Amino acid sequence: MKAFLAVARAAAEAGAAQLAQRPDTLTPLGIDDLGAMTKSSGSDWVTDFDRRAEDAIRFVLQSYRPHDEIYGEEYGATTVAETSGYRWSIDPLDGTTNFIRGLPHYCSSVAVQYQGRWVAAAIVAPALGRSWWATAGGGAFTSQTGRLEVGLPTDPAEPVRLGGPVLERSGRLLASGFAYDPARRGFQYEQLQRLLTAGEFSDIRRAGSAALDLCMVADGTLDAYAEYGLQEYDWAAGALIAQEAGVPVRRPAWQVSDTTADWTLAGTLGIAHHELDVDPNHPVGRTQLTGSVETADGAGWIAEQSQRFPRSGDGLVIADFHVDFTANETNVTVTATGPLDRVESLKQQLETVRW
Repeated sequence: MKAFLAVARAAAEAGAAQLAQRPDTLTPLGIDDLGAMTKSSGSDWVTDFDRRAEDAIRFVLQSYRPHDEIYGEEYGATTVAETSGYRWSIDPLDGTTNFIRGLPHYCSSVAVQYQGRWVAAAIVAPALGRSWWATAGGGAFTSQTGRLEVGLPTDPAEPVRLGGPVLERSGRLLASGFAYDPARRGFQYEQLQRLLTAGEFSDIRRAGSAALDLCMVADGTLDAYAEYGLQEYDWAAGALIAQEAGVPVRRPAWQVSDTTADWTLAGTLGIAHHELDVDPNHPVGRTQLTGSVETADGAGWIAEQSQRFPRSGDGLVIADFHVDFTANETNVTVTATGPLDRVESLKQQLETVRW
């Protein structure tokens, strides 16, 4: 894990070093400064800095890990003939609008996955002078960054291990973001109103970077996070960092949100993560299944599954389903909530369950 973390941090630092070259102006940057153009809307921009940062990140990854696949925001997916099985998900500039306007909440985000499990992640925010990182099973950390250049920080501060928000804190803050599409925004507004009430939040924060929102839940600056319709590279690194800080996390079931949007959730929301549904017009949708296993050792069977699959909140994550178990003297009842197109995969993973 340490080797992958070193590569992830080096790549994120390389991307952030490009972002640190942003002209130091007192007003928002213009198109001539940025080489900017819009993508999906007048608020969705890509700049020369996005592309330069992704080039720098890819250079580091391909130098150290030439047989790994890469999925990035600006250049899409890069496959290799003899793949190692590892795949990197990168966002060279998360918070592009903030970057253009001179708001400091932007970063480079890098994470790596193996066989469906996220194993290492790093995020560097040059304007904040902060970095966050995590490995699966190794905890999450943050520190002040050293000088930004290709490679690890030259003068890193002593890292701080993260433990998530303070529980039962008053004045709870919920972080979120909003889609560019007006129809999707309407669904988000409706659900966020529900969450603000259920979670007894006193206010909401909109920083403009999903990766940094997740990091700020991990370090306890914010209490929870909920956003609908993120792409994988938006949440990949931040979700692992929050999870390794001990924060309950729900990742989207689908990689691409353009047609199959889903929730990215972190922290205690007042509503169980798996109970927050997708919008009514979703082309796939989610479902709930109930099954059972006949066994006189229900506790032992549940413990075996807990060793096989990752935990999220009060249940396990299996084939993108949230799975709960209830045992009695003769059997275990299994309740699973998740994406409709993963049902067969779930049944294969839990082949002893009678659905």
